Amino acid sequence: MGIVICCASLLVAVATVVASADQELTLSRDGQSEYVIVIPTEATPVEQTAARELREHLAQVTGATLPVVSAGKSANDKPRIVLGDGPLTRELLPGFEPAKLSPDAVVIKTVGRDLILAGHPRRGTLYAVYTFLEDTVGIRWWTASETHVPKQPTLRVPPLDVAYAPKVADRATRYLETSDGCFTNHSLVTEDEQRTMGVFSARLRLNGHDHYSIPDEYGGPNGLIGWVHTFYQINGLLPVEKYFDQHPEWYSLVKGERRKQYSQLCLTNAEMREEMVRVVKERIRANPGATMISISQNDWQGYCECESCQALDEREGSHAGTLIHFINAVAQEVEKEFPDILIETLAYQYTRKPPLHVRPRHNVVIRLCSIECSFVETLAEGKDEANVAFREDMEAWSRISPQLYIWDYVTNFREYLAPHPNFHVLAPNLRYFVRHGAIGIFEQGDSGCRVGDFVRLRAWYLAHLLWNPDADEQRLLDEFTDGYYGPAGPYVRQILGAMSEAGCRAGIPIRCFMSDTRGWLTLNDMNRVMKLFEQAAAAVADDPVLAQRVRRERLTLDHVWLQRWDTLRGEARRTGVEFMGPEAPEAALVEFRELLEKHRVGEYRQGHRMPADFGSEFPFFLRKRIPPAEPPEPCRGRAQEDWLDLQEADYIPRTEANSYRIEKDEAASNGFTRRMPNTHHIWACHSYPLGDYGVTDGSRWRVCLQVRCDANTDEGTAMTVGVYDDAERRSIVSKSIPVAQIRGKEYRLIDLGVHPLGSLAYAWAAPVVREPAEVEAVYVDRVFMLREK
Repeated sequence: MGIVICCASLLVAVATVVASADQELTLSRDGQSEYVIVIPTEATPVEQTAARELREHLAQVTGATLPVVSAGKSANDKPRIVLGDGPLTRELLPGFEPAKLSPDAVVIKTVGRDLILAGHPRRGTLYAVYTFLEDTVGIRWWTASETHVPKQPTLRVPPLDVAYAPKVADRATRYLETSDGCFTNHSLVTEDEQRTMGVFSARLRLNGHDHYSIPDEYGGPNGLIGWVHTFYQINGLLPVEKYFDQHPEWYSLVKGERRKQYSQLCLTNAEMREEMVRVVKERIRANPGATMISISQNDWQGYCECESCQALDEREGSHAGTLIHFINAVAQEVEKEFPDILIETLAYQYTRKPPLHVRPRHNVVIRLCSIECSFVETLAEGKDEANVAFREDMEAWSRISPQLYIWDYVTNFREYLAPHPNFHVLAPNLRYFVRHGAIGIFEQGDSGCRVGDFVRLRAWYLAHLLWNPDADEQRLLDEFTDGYYGPAGPYVRQILGAMSEAGCRAGIPIRCFMSDTRGWLTLNDMNRVMKLFEQAAAAVADDPVLAQRVRRERLTLDHVWLQRWDTLRGEARRTGVEFMGPEAPEAALVEFRELLEKHRVGEYRQGHRMPADFGSEFPFFLRKRIPPAEPPEPCRGRAQEDWLDLQEADYIPRTEANSYRIEKDEAASNGFTRRMPNTHHIWACHSYPLGDYGVTDGSRWRVCLQVRCDANTDEGTAMTVGVYDDAERRSIVSKSIPVAQIRGKEYRLIDLGVHPLGSLAYAWAAPVVREPAEVEAVYVDRVFMLREK
């Protein structure tokens, strides 16, 4: 009996099995079973759910339906699967005290012919059932609607002795398969789908506050009151509409005045603090299932500059100084009535740098956000400036704070339908958070999209790593890809690897708001991945279900082919490199839209539903609708490779509402112009990088624009224009254009001079904010460039 081995589990970190054939349990033989499922006489709703889940899944596996009986009615001569906390469990496990276990801890143990599945009172028994069904029985819940159930009429169970408590107490992933959180567009899912999402989240042992749809009988989510930015922006604790007029001194002093809009709180105001304590206690009483409440800054600047706040922040070396002093004072008062409630606040933007002296109390949680970072390199070792800064701040907070909560970003929110080359950093980053005291991790992914960059794999993979950060990530990846994609699995892994390699090789920061894949995904990379998708499709051609899964995953690559068709096709012709994209992009776009509709895509970027005419701003599509112009006068007679004329199809589409529109203009060179209202200062005219047009050698180019404006004055500035280089992360040239220079219906030439330009340089133009009565809008007819010899 003396051999001790690790349990063959991807999920359970602390699990040992005493290998002995004579202690093996036979739960069923040839579809028949003697076992009964025993629950406590007064079983909780979660324990009842655990019994039902176990019974139903074992019936699917073995064909045998086990009776569920209460402890008082169980027969001692029958072998038993004992669930939950009751006298029978305590008799079989002397010393078992579930209330003393860590949250969500599980206990799985064979005792004689009996099997015990128990744990922490709230969810432990249910999680023990799911762990047993997954690790020992072999069930896999791939998605909310796709499950692998092995068929084993004879089911044998080895001796088990498992005790495991997850290192991450609050675990959340935001994908449309799992999360019904506050940024989820609820119109995308039905009520039945919401419940299914909640059950799937429970089966993945997710419990974070973002998983609102987890039913109470499945343990429900950990309750967070207020979510985030709660000073008064979201679910506001002290809303300005209620308090400001009578108590302006409670709010930030900014540039000498107490501000009602885009402000924060005056955190050294004692009277305001007393009201905050009262409101917080009131909110907690109204939410008895909550475990945390958010008291956090609004999502903008506007910190208080009054004498008291300024002095405290200067002494602490950070604006987090006033924040933590304030949060500690509130937490101290709240603890007197609610000792188990944690007070959560943000270390975000101007408060991310830790204070020099004050330390967060034991009932305070600091939530850090990685939103500025580059996600093509790890947060622990990455050299990007934003990664270094985040690392320094997080490690400093971990030295002074008893617990951290991490808000991590694992998708490209601007382009859900584009590949995002970050898969290789998911596991290292998560472990880095755990090493530095993260008790909660929120992985924000594609919350509104059913057709993203392997979103089903990512949701499953991250959930399993949150449950056990020490799990072997390669085994997890192999398990999902082989199990969900079948023979295509090895090719899927190569696709993920090829994308990560491309991102790393590019040497540029890849953040969570990228306009497209230019700058890191080359034509050679596209061809390589396309071949792998073709091999994957061939491997599952005889299985319609697997073939559909593979085809759906290729849609992100199809999106890149269509979005960049003109420039990739042009590059292939210039260089002689193979072009594996569609030869007929119009037909490919029709198929693409049909597949998106078939798979109920939802959103294509955060907060934006997929429009029926999606792709109408792709350059190849615009060029069909908008005629070309005659070459600019200075370019005529020059060799074609020595000049560029950038028109409407050469500018990146923007998503900001009312930032621009393409409209007809007889004065424009091709009859169309880009109109930008003077209500914003967005670079709403932003060309594609010049490498798309063959500019890769750093040669010198004269840059010119033809622009005009509608105005009722000659005073002030109408717009700004320039050239920026993403590779060097610097402005090459920028210029403010006076109203007087471009006012009127005729386009005026703006010469920005001669500059060396690389492949990631681009031209841009933006309005400045003006009163409509002064300057209404600016117009860009064209941007053209001439190579200097």
